[in-house]
Amino acid sequence: MNDLSPAAYARDPLSLDVVADLPAFYRELRAHHPVYYFADYDTFFFSRFEDVWELLRTGDNTFSAVETNLPTPDYLRSHHNAGNPPPFAPTEPMAPLPSLASPWYEEMRNAHMAPLKPKAVARLVDFVREVTRTRLDELIAAGGEFDMVMDFGGFVVANSICRLFGLPATSALDLCRQINAITRPREDATVDFAEFFRQVKGFIVPSIVERRAAGADGGNALIDGLVQWRMPGNGRALGDEEIADQLVCIMIGGIESAAKVTAGGIMELWRNPPQLDEVRADLAANVPIAVDEMVRHCAPAQYTFRTAHKDVTIAGQPIRAGQRVCAMLWSAAHDEREFDQPDAFIWNRQAPRTVSFGLGQHHCIGKHLALMEVRVMVEEFLTRAKDFSFDMERASRNPSYFQHGWIRLPVTVRG
Repeated sequence: MNDLSPAAYARDPLSLDVVADLPAFYRELRAHHPVYYFADYDTFFFSRFEDVWELLRTGDNTFSAVETNLPTPDYLRSHHNAGNPPPFAPTEPMAPLPSLASPWYEEMRNAHMAPLKPKAVARLVDFVREVTRTRLDELIAAGGEFDMVMDFGGFVVANSICRLFGLPATSALDLCRQINAITRPREDATVDFAEFFRQVKGFIVPSIVERRAAGADGGNALIDGLVQWRMPGNGRALGDEEIADQLVCIMIGGIESAAKVTAGGIMELWRNPPQLDEVRADLAANVPIAVDEMVRHCAPAQYTFRTAHKDVTIAGQPIRAGQRVCAMLWSAAHDEREFDQPDAFIWNRQAPRTVSFGLGQHHCIGKHLALMEVRVMVEEFLTRAKDFSFDMERASRNPSYFQHGWIRLPVTVRG
């Protein structure tokens, strides 16, 4: 127990009562328990921006996600490492991408990230813009009442994912709905991540089989790079399940985050009419600036977990090999020490440092795609929708300990 989290204070960071009012809990941690050790999980929770920044920038395999970056409370309670960290994730077979240590993490990431680099993403702008315009026309023609998260944002980004994975565009809406259903928490606010991965891989494996049969000639760089990759030394190729394990996060993140940031960001502008007017004054110049604030304010990810593989000190706190750390991303993005009025949406906020896309080794592989999608969707919506309003009485958030984003934001477009 460290002096920043005395024995008299003991709140389960993943409990239902905390989930019910996460912003208040985070403020409490940042103010009084910035490095909070919860013994049941043998985990240190870091809630302040500067500490999360330090933690995520610590390299040299000091930390890994070998126990997954989203462990359940049951797992955390039942698996204490007693000072001995679990071995690094295996490569025979190749473990899922998030759990891999260097250099294997970089090997797998580099094998399939070509279509997610800035120049490749720039070639997708016209596609995303056309999908966005067509979808808005359909929704407005159907009466103009729809859910910004699923019907608009989710549909658009699912089309991007279908294109990247070689899936038919007709699968986009179904894929979006199923992914969101898979990530919906159970009554105890947890998610069955084993079943979660199994269902998502069910969407991915058929595309891998198809690309392998077609010769994996580079026509689909996301998948072909992994099909063509060979293990150094013995030249072993990855199997279909191993390849799917590397791609799950792209499919999930590509559908979940950008849609929620777009919907939440446009809603925040609507809540602040003077800011909306300022952004509308020059959409081309102002939307990219506003998108940065939308990402900071509306990104849904709560945290990411790591396991220490060597003794280390973070934010002045000694951590033993085997103990866990939790970087509380959402809390860090709303830290009063880093951001003035952190709970307010300020479209042109000057914020040179952010952690919403992660940092260091595990920074978001789809960051450039997500930023482009949000920018295009916001531009096109504000161009097309001159008069719109949200029904916040019917809006709802994801009641989950690992996400805090809006899952339903009903909007009406009148002109």
